[in-house]
Amino acid sequence: MIKNYIKIAWRNLWKNKVYSFINVFGLTIGITACWIVFKIVSYELAFDKKLPDVDRIYQIVSLDTFDGETSGFGGIPLGMAPAIAVEMPDPGVMVPIYTQYIERIIIPQEGEAPKQLEEERDIVGTSNNYFKLLPYQWIAGNPKTALNAPNTMILTEDRAKQYFPKSPLTELIGKTIKADTTLFTISGIVKELPYPSSFTAKTFIPIPDKQWSSNNWVSKNSDHTLFVKTQEEESLDRLLAFVNKKHEELAAETYADMGGEGHFEALPLLEKHFSSEYATGGPVADKKVIYGLIAIGGFILLLACINYINLSTAQVPQRAKEIGIRKTLGGRPLAITVNFLVEILIITLLASLLSWPLTGLFQMAYPEFFPGGIENFGNATAVFGFLMLLTLIITLILSVYPAFLINKVQTAEALKGKSNGLLTGGKLSLRKSLIVFQFVIAQFFVVSTLIIGKQLSYTLNKDLGFEHNAVVNVYMPYKSYQGADIDPFLYKQALKKHPEIEGVAMGHMPLSNNHWGDLYHIASDTGKVELSAPRKYIDKDYLNLYKIELLAGTNLVRRDTMREVLINDAARKALGFQSPEAAIGQWLTNYGNISYPIVGVVKDFHQKNLRVKIEPLILGTTSKRSSLRIFNVKLPSDRSQWNQALVVMEQEWKTIYPNAPFEYKFNDERIKSLYQSERRTSKLIGLSSFITIFISCLGLFGLVTLTTFLRTKEIGVRKVLGSTVTDIVALLSKDFIKLVMIAIIIASPMAWWAMNRWLENFAYRIDIPWWIFALAGLLAVAIALVTISSQAIRSAMANPIKSLRTE
Repeated sequence: MIKNYIKIAWRNLWKNKVYSFINVFGLTIGITACWIVFKIVSYELAFDKKLPDVDRIYQIVSLDTFDGETSGFGGIPLGMAPAIAVEMPDPGVMVPIYTQYIERIIIPQEGEAPKQLEEERDIVGTSNNYFKLLPYQWIAGNPKTALNAPNTMILTEDRAKQYFPKSPLTELIGKTIKADTTLFTISGIVKELPYPSSFTAKTFIPIPDKQWSSNNWVSKNSDHTLFVKTQEEESLDRLLAFVNKKHEELAAETYADMGGEGHFEALPLLEKHFSSEYATGGPVADKKVIYGLIAIGGFILLLACINYINLSTAQVPQRAKEIGIRKTLGGRPLAITVNFLVEILIITLLASLLSWPLTGLFQMAYPEFFPGGIENFGNATAVFGFLMLLTLIITLILSVYPAFLINKVQTAEALKGKSNGLLTGGKLSLRKSLIVFQFVIAQFFVVSTLIIGKQLSYTLNKDLGFEHNAVVNVYMPYKSYQGADIDPFLYKQALKKHPEIEGVAMGHMPLSNNHWGDLYHIASDTGKVELSAPRKYIDKDYLNLYKIELLAGTNLVRRDTMREVLINDAARKALGFQSPEAAIGQWLTNYGNISYPIVGVVKDFHQKNLRVKIEPLILGTTSKRSSLRIFNVKLPSDRSQWNQALVVMEQEWKTIYPNAPFEYKFNDERIKSLYQSERRTSKLIGLSSFITIFISCLGLFGLVTLTTFLRTKEIGVRKVLGSTVTDIVALLSKDFIKLVMIAIIIASPMAWWAMNRWLENFAYRIDIPWWIFALAGLLAVAIALVTISSQAIRSAMANPIKSLRTE
């Protein structure tokens, strides 16, 4: 019986190749979208969930309050972990994890020159408790004692293979690795965790004595984190009470002097992956983005299902005689329904099979949409179960309405060729509603694409308050063996000798998060006016290179240390000065009671991206490389001279810094990189727009096909009575254009509201213009007309004799 069902279903699908192709192709796109979303979402939601007793693992995080605003931070003061270890009798499993920075690692190789690696990442200082918290599988070494001795090192399997590709892993114990000037002995090899985790370290060493002996409870750094695993809730409360009491004793006074307060809380590990404010270098995800991906995948699949329903119901009148004959020959409604179910199942299975390579191609073409590390974690069982469940759900959804129509077919009416009436009830209200729904979604995505694109264009072309074209940024060497102690003014003076270089300045880049910070105050008639502001170091050529306008006062003079400052206009206003001139000569005093005269006020320029307003800023000067950090080089305005200028820069670099690589980046490229998230969103929404429009047009094609079939004789009569092809195309198109217009009216306010919410993330944003909705509407109407006309013209040009012959 099943074999016959499959044979009949396959014959019907092969007979209607065009419809079958459209159905399979539409469902393939929908299933591919769902598969991609499932891969991303299942990966993100799986973080840390397979760790044993994960519900009892917490990260100790800090919350600071300044000016009534509370912000979270994942780092801890260095004094916390040693105090807990010494003074708390039962802290549970306490795991400090301190990120370590090593400039160069040298690995001896058998019979070969040593392997040298620069700036290896994922190196942490920790204790043996790390391996009590996390269930690493040990290949070699003792988890209880591997980090007991100083200068020991544990490697993960992939890093061990990278360092010693020719040696068996079990024979690596006792081998040495030189990290900068320290010789480490390998004491353990572990396998990587086989599931997504917030713990990404690949090299483990004991915490350096300098960090473990600190009693600092004020300074906090994202490189220093602390995790605990408690036996009961009361022990967690005792630990928090202890660290908050210690903080009150050793840091509260300092916080009060700065006008703030702080305390510590416990963040459940299961929430860490979705808590960006507590991110400390590990992978994080935004739940809003995950929900958005689920919505996009669901909508695309829903549109594909709507297409199938429209196209399959369009074929019911054409198959009515077949259904009537089968009923006359004794076919039961259940058997006929099952036959249609088998057709749907075959199409869905074909679509699922085709979505497999399509998903892989999408991941290769658009890797930026996938989180890092997803390629290392596969779950074939979960994917197979998801696809089977999705196939079953799609089959059931698609079978309901066509099965209802099939069972409505009356045998006598079908054999007389009068089955069209079963589709005319309610004036096609269901199918029209589905078409409207499809174009609402498509219109929403199109409008969103246009608005996001316009905002991105605005952010990249807005006047930022400084000249950034043809400016190249080069980081000064900071490693000891690369010449970090060389006076950076030597390179600056060397470049200024060349006519290919228009200007050179040193200091923090504008529109970047690189800066220092401090709390300042000035004396006033009403008392002390405080100002919390970032501080950037620059030299005397900085303002001229970036064309930053000096509103009042004079420029900075080169000095060894900061002895005077410039402020921006936002700082002038925050300090209460009525004009730039009024601020000149006033004294700013920092938290360390060092005072600096204000010698100039500069026009406001953007220090960060356009999501935040321009804030107060302090500019100072120094000759210290560690403060200036960056060479800012102005190239000629003529782009044809840039290559020669870059050659000159590299030649002088190799002369002064022979051991440091010459690397540069254009300021414009760096500014664009600040909006990677928005660019990725724009790309995703644009791709979704194309897919939804395409699928919607397939659905519209199905409805046009149905309508032309139902009105075949009417079209023939109209042609005989003198109607032109244009008249008939207009007749068939009119109702469908109305549906598209209704969709535009519904989608426009929805898109306006959603995009307004998105634009709220920007302090500097566009006003949504009316013409975007008009353009999106015209685009939708034009695409719909092209889709409709392809079928309408064909029907209008058909010979009317054939359609009237049966009358």
